[in-house]
Amino acid sequence: MAEPMDNLDTSTHQAMPSRLDGVSAVVALASWGFLSWAVWASPIEWSANALALAAWFAAVILCVRSLAFPFAGGVLSLDTALYVAAAFCLGPTMAACMLALALVLDAGLRGWARRRNDPGASANDHDAGWLYGLYYGGVSAALLWMASWLCAPTLTATVDTGELVLRFAATAACFWFAHVAVSTVRAARHGRSAREFVATYVLPSMIAEAVAMPIAAVWVLLFAHESTLGWVLLSISYVVLHWLFSRRQALALAHAARVRELEILNESAHALAGALELERLVESVARATCRALPAVEQVALVHRGGGRDPDRLLVDAFDRATEQFSRHSIERDAGLVARVLRTGQTMRFADAPAESGVATDGARSWMAVPIRLDADVEGALVVQARAKDVFRQSDQRLLEAVGLQLASALRNAHLYEMAMVDGLTGLFVRRYFDARLDEEIARSLRFATPFSIVMIDIDSFKQLNDTHGHLLGDRVLRTIAATVRAQMRGVDTAARFGGEELALILPRTDLPAASRQAERVRAAIAELTIPVAVAPGAPTLHVTASFGIAGFPESGAKTSTELVASADAALYAAKRAGKNRVECAWPSSPDSAATVMPRTASARSA
Repeated sequence: MAEPMDNLDTSTHQAMPSRLDGVSAVVALASWGFLSWAVWASPIEWSANALALAAWFAAVILCVRSLAFPFAGGVLSLDTALYVAAAFCLGPTMAACMLALALVLDAGLRGWARRRNDPGASANDHDAGWLYGLYYGGVSAALLWMASWLCAPTLTATVDTGELVLRFAATAACFWFAHVAVSTVRAARHGRSAREFVATYVLPSMIAEAVAMPIAAVWVLLFAHESTLGWVLLSISYVVLHWLFSRRQALALAHAARVRELEILNESAHALAGALELERLVESVARATCRALPAVEQVALVHRGGGRDPDRLLVDAFDRATEQFSRHSIERDAGLVARVLRTGQTMRFADAPAESGVATDGARSWMAVPIRLDADVEGALVVQARAKDVFRQSDQRLLEAVGLQLASALRNAHLYEMAMVDGLTGLFVRRYFDARLDEEIARSLRFATPFSIVMIDIDSFKQLNDTHGHLLGDRVLRTIAATVRAQMRGVDTAARFGGEELALILPRTDLPAASRQAERVRAAIAELTIPVAVAPGAPTLHVTASFGIAGFPESGAKTSTELVASADAALYAAKRAGKNRVECAWPSSPDSAATVMPRTASARSA
C-alpha cells in the first residue's frame, strides 16, 4: 500500500509515523468502532488452523512492509493484494482484525526503531508511531471488511474459478479506490492538490501494485483448491518478488545519486577552475557545496589567507538562508578545525560540540573535510546545519571530492592574490581594483543587482608623516588596512587606491547598506590607538578617516571612471564637512548625475 512521502524516513526507505490531527483521530475511532461492531455481528470461528493461518498472513505482510521502497513521490509496499487475499482465505472479520493488528505493530515497531536509531528523538516521536498505526490500521481494516463483505464469496473448493477471479478483482478495486479516496481527502486537508496527488502519486503506485494482483489471485485459487504446499511456496515467492522490487529500486536510487554526484563535481570543477580571485572562489565553493548537499545551512572555507598572519586562520562563511557572506578570523589552534588541519582527516558530528572553532549559530550537524595538496593541508571546508544528524556517509564522500577539487584552486587563488596584493597594506593593488570594478559593472547590468564602491582617505595623513615620520605612517596604513579587512565580507574587495587612499567594492549592496557598512568601518578606525613608537610606555595617537560612497546604478554613472569620480566627490565633501564622516553620492533625479548629500552626521575633529 502506498503512503505519503512526508512519512518516509529516507535513510531507511520506510514509512515513518506522523502526528494525527483531530479529524484523523475521529476517523480512527470510528474505524475501530466499526471493527468492534463487525466482530460482534460476524463472530470469528476461533481454531488453531485459523490462528496459524492469520499469523502466517501477518508475518508475510510485516515482511513485505519492511521492504517498502520510495516510489513516485511516496513510499510503496506491494501489500494491497495480500490484504485482499487474506479476506478471501480468512473471511472478512478475521482478515480485518489480523490486518489492523499487523499494521499497528508495524507502525509501532518503526517508531521504536526510529527512537533507537536517533537518541535525540523524544518519547512523543515513539508514541506517534503507535498513534499512526492505530489510524492507518483501523481505516485499512474497516475498508477491507466492507470491500470483502460486498464482493468476496464464501471460499470453497467448488467455487467457480472464473467467478473467483472476477470477485477477487472487484474486491481489490473496491478496497483500493476506497483507500485512495480517504488518502486523497487527507492529503487535500494538509494542503496538497488532489489532482496533483492522484496524478503524481496514486496512479503510478496503482500500476505498480497491479503487478502483484495476479500472483495474489493465484494464491487464493491454490488455497481454495487446498494446495497447501503451493500456497506456502507462492507466498514465499511473493516476499522474494517484493525484495527484488525493493532491491532494484535501491540500486536505481544509488545510481541516480551517483550520476547526480558526478554532475555536481563536473559543475564545481568548471566553476572552481575559473575562480582565480579568492572572493570569487569563496562564492563558487559555497554555491557548489549547497548544490551538492541540500541539507547544508552554512558553509565555511577556513584557510591561511595567503599567509598574512601565521597565527590565525581566515573563515569565509556563507549563510544559505540569508544569502550573506561574512569573514572573520580564528586562532590557528582553535577547536575542531585545528584537529582537522593537524590530522588531515575528515570529522563528522551528529551533534557538534561547542568548541568547533567556527561560529555555529546553534548548529548541531557539523562536518569538515581537509583541503590538502600533496602533503600540505591548505585549509578545511566546513558545513553545518541546525538539525541533528543530517549528514550521511555519502555526503561525506561528496564533500571530500569537492575538497580535492578545491585544494589546487585555493592555492592558485593565494598565489594570484600575492601577485595582486600591495606589499605594505595587504590589500589589492589598483589595477586589480580597476579590473574588478569593470567586472562588477558588467554583472550588475546583466543581472540587475546593485553594488557600491567606497573611497577611504586617512585624515591629515601628510601632517602625520611630517610630524612622526614615514615609518609610523606605514604602520598606520597597515593597521587601518587590517581594520578594514576585518569588517569586510568574503565577497568584498579592498584595494590600496593610491597613497593613503583605500577603495572598497561591495557586491550586491545598495547605497543605504553600503553606508551602514562604511559607518562600522569608520567607527572601528576612530577607536584605534596606535603607539607612536615600538617601545613600552610610548605615547599613542588616534587617527580617523573620511568616506565617500557611490552606488551603481543609483549614482547615474555609466562607466567605472564616472562611478569612482562620484565616490571621490562624496569623499571630498566629507573632508570639507569636518572629516571623520561618511558621505554618499545620491542622484538628484533619475536622469541626472549624482549629487553629494550627507548620509551621517557623526563629524568629529580630525
